[in-house]
Amino acid sequence: MAYLELFVLTWGIFPRRVLIYLHEKGLINSPHIKVTPVTISPTGEMLAPGKPKGTVPVLSLPDGTFIKQSIAILEYFEDICDNPQEEWQKDLAAAAAMKSSMRGSSARERAITRDILALTDEASSLFGFACHKGTKLFATHEPVNPSAASLAMVWVKKNLRLLEAYYEGRFEGDDPNGENITIADCVLFSLLQFAKELYTKDLVADAELPNLKRFYNVFKERESARIPDDFYPREYKEGACIWLE
Repeated sequence: MAYLELFVLTWGIFPRRVLIYLHEKGLINSPHIKVTPVTISPTGEMLAPGKPKGTVPVLSLPDGTFIKQSIAILEYFEDICDNPQEEWQKDLAAAAAMKSSMRGSSARERAITRDILALTDEASSLFGFACHKGTKLFATHEPVNPSAASLAMVWVKKNLRLLEAYYEGRFEGDDPNGENITIADCVLFSLLQFAKELYTKDLVADAELPNLKRFYNVFKERESARIPDDFYPREYKEGACIWLE
């Protein structure tokens, strides 16, 4: 029985955070979690039976309430696995392939995870703004402003430079499975992959970001990160790759 239902747009930047996490945690095929892809209406609404209005991801809980923010959903799953209370939660935690916390095992490690999450979440929002104001994809739906998009990208790159130091000494081996993955890693990779594969923006191409570049190149070989060539819909990709000047 599925106690939880996760509504997603499989290729969206924020739902992908959760899907990558569930793969890494070993819960993507749990019978307690039903993953429901949404459809996009002609007016841009994300629709699925039982889904509340708004964007995705959305996690429907057994009591009928919803969690509507991706990081909150990740934290919810980690809380369940760290301290399960109900029988179905104990079953879920026992089935997790990664038994250790993906937030860190010490106060210091958890603080670093929160640091990375905050910087990445801000960078993701700024990148989304840049996409809306600076690409052909949204030009027929809302006012565009290439100058505003360029300014947003400056701040995205500023956050990436701050993130660079956190990945010193990590993901240095050839084995993509040889690293302890955190929820922050899942969130950061989702941003970098989304930017590169849909919007043709390689955010780690800067020579000042060797650690992030190494992180991306290693993480993309993990099973959770692999995507087919047609993962992003062609009708969106054609407009997303054209940046306005």
